[in-house]
Amino acid sequence: MVFVCFQETLQWWKQGASAAELLETVPANDVERFFKNNTNNFSPDAVYRAKTWGRFETLYQLSFVDMGLMPLVEEEVGRSLGQLIERNVSTVKNRLGWDHVTDQQGHWLLQTVFWLVSAKILRDKQVPNFENLDLGDVEEVFSRVGKHYGTKPLETGSKKKAEALSESASMINQFSSLILTTTESLAYVYENTLISTETRSALGTHSTPPFLVDYVVGNLAEWIKEIPVNDRSVFEPACGHAAFLVSAMRLLTELLPTDRQVPSRRGPYLRSRLHGTEIDSFALELARLSLTLTDIPNPDGWDLTAQDMFLEDRLAAQAKKNTILLANPPFDNFSRWEQESYENHSVRPRFVNKATEMLWRTIPQLPDGGVFGVVVPQTILHSDNAKELREFLVGQCELREICLFPDKVFSFSDAESAIVVGRRRTTGGNNSIRYHRVRERELSSFRSAFSVPSTRSVFQSRFSSRALISLSLPDLEEVWARCVDSPKLAEVASVGQGLIYRGEDLPPGRTTYSEQRFAGSRPGFVHFERRLKLHELPKRYWMSLDPDVIRRPVSGTTVGTPQVLLNYARVSRGPWRLKALVDRAGHPVTSRFIPVRPTHSSYSIETLWALLNSPVANAYAYSHLGKRDNIVGDIRKIPLPQKRSFDALDLAAKAYLAAASADIDRSKLDQLLLRVDAEVLKLYSLPLELERQVLGVFNDWQRVGVAFPQTRYLPVALEGRIHFSDFLAFEENWSATNRERGRLIDKNISKTIDAHQRARLEALQAYADYHIQKVSPRPTNVLDQLEKRLSASPDKVPGQ
Repeated sequence: MVFVCFQETLQWWKQGASAAELLETVPANDVERFFKNNTNNFSPDAVYRAKTWGRFETLYQLSFVDMGLMPLVEEEVGRSLGQLIERNVSTVKNRLGWDHVTDQQGHWLLQTVFWLVSAKILRDKQVPNFENLDLGDVEEVFSRVGKHYGTKPLETGSKKKAEALSESASMINQFSSLILTTTESLAYVYENTLISTETRSALGTHSTPPFLVDYVVGNLAEWIKEIPVNDRSVFEPACGHAAFLVSAMRLLTELLPTDRQVPSRRGPYLRSRLHGTEIDSFALELARLSLTLTDIPNPDGWDLTAQDMFLEDRLAAQAKKNTILLANPPFDNFSRWEQESYENHSVRPRFVNKATEMLWRTIPQLPDGGVFGVVVPQTILHSDNAKELREFLVGQCELREICLFPDKVFSFSDAESAIVVGRRRTTGGNNSIRYHRVRERELSSFRSAFSVPSTRSVFQSRFSSRALISLSLPDLEEVWARCVDSPKLAEVASVGQGLIYRGEDLPPGRTTYSEQRFAGSRPGFVHFERRLKLHELPKRYWMSLDPDVIRRPVSGTTVGTPQVLLNYARVSRGPWRLKALVDRAGHPVTSRFIPVRPTHSSYSIETLWALLNSPVANAYAYSHLGKRDNIVGDIRKIPLPQKRSFDALDLAAKAYLAAASADIDRSKLDQLLLRVDAEVLKLYSLPLELERQVLGVFNDWQRVGVAFPQTRYLPVALEGRIHFSDFLAFEENWSATNRERGRLIDKNISKTIDAHQRARLEALQAYADYHIQKVSPRPTNVLDQLEKRLSASPDKVPGQ
């Protein structure tokens, strides 16, 4: 909000993410009344509820709180803080003449400057014991901050160091007020300034974005309300900067009776109910600062412990004492060195993955009715190693929600993640689980409004009977259920990965492949170039097929057998994942390729090329594989049309391949490839709604492997109303289409039309409306005049 005094008035402005908006102009004599009337709306608690819970319940929304602006403001404050810290670290380093900084010196530089900045934040926010702090007195600053953190004060060291820090303190003191610093902006500083690349890699650190924190806690709020006030207790292992603890603190405070929300009473309550552990002691300093800033004016006293959570039975012991588990654990796997190290301490991990191990040690230990909200790598939902954990979740817990996210959620991690929300209670599997998937292009709207376009409700019991108790559900599940009895690719073709050459163990002096021919080499394909067109083949190399240089031949050493070559790595981030190429000569290929060779006489090379490039095959891969490579085991399961004649498809595929190789007009190529897809869709014979779902996946995504634009199949007005193959047929011959429509209209009038013909008439009528509007749209001014004539009374109609 921005208030402006202007010509005897007070202007109330709302600053949005894109522009400012004047909400109200208040006369000078009404200002006092204005603020009294808005006391509740303008309170910090109300604004916070609007920013967080407003995305769940409209009751908490406030018109002047712009959900798109808040993250931008917090990030900008965080960026300014980060620049302040970096600038002062550089100043102190230069003042000391340190050209090459050791790890120990680097830690001292960052920590001392951070303590100075922390002291300014605490002073500007008027936290007790910091109100009148003189930043220039560095030793006193370190003494008070150390006492606040519950640690020994930092030592300034030599006189030269003290002078350098004093100069830095003076610069920080002159910086503008940091009273607007939020825990979210501190999170930005932690992620972008305070944690090194080495630490992030070693500890698997990935800061939890504020919107994910709010979403998890918001989804648990209803269940947390059911827990008695004095039984609510939160544990966040691997807490980092305490994002979940801060959010939980706000919720626990809101749920307290009004008389217990005052600082003197809520302070002891919160400090006995919020618990965190973290191996990075520096992160705990930020956690203490974040918690303190959220509970002003109360002092520190938070239960935050620096420890390795995987040693002894620390996780289990803490989980037993708490009713609320919130966590974003490390996503990486234990290294061999870590496994051996823990084994030496008699605590060898049960699982390979750290997140799986952490959940296994905590969730089973929660008391009955205890709730949990965790951010996990998506591999936990389906990997073999996590099966035992999933069995426990499905059999011994009540799952409320599973939400899948793309790999762009975290600033410094490309892992695909998921949220799992549940509680420790046996239900027999009769409860419903909300199952969401947020795709990359949907992430922005989810951040601002928790908008989830892809939502399903499924019974928990259905996961019990699935292979490996998998918690992964593919998109377009109804489509794949429809195809469950269809032949799979592996039933009509051999599908494997290309050969894998030896690496470090390659015999000395031996060559695997080269642009130049060498003794014993054969022409083949090594790289699947990204810009390959669907009618092309990759650059040819000379390859050695000598067993001595090949670690695994797999399916890549076959020569002379016609094949379709699929890409092993996905070719785009969108739904067009596959590029199928025709290799009639049958070259050897590396593991960058998946050779597909027909084993059934009905399936020609051209037929397989068309099927694998189709929207159905691409949608299957997109639904089942996420960001992973095109795993051969999954590619083998691609459903194909029930066996029938493929003559029309063969002709369409050959026509496209011939035309593309001849380099004809791009618009004609577009139509030829659409004809191929239409023939494929006719063979699958999907119901209209299921075909709409498949084709809708590709809306606004440019097709790969073609030289012409293709971003959708049907006009918006016809989606879900006609089959794509019908649309192409109608487009090709409107006269014949219109005559058929007339005949069916006559049948409809005479009431001799059957159900099949009625469906056909509906499709024809939908296309006719579209075609007429496209070819000869009626001018809007004429329509307006016609509307006026029809709505006018008879004695006022012009011309009468």
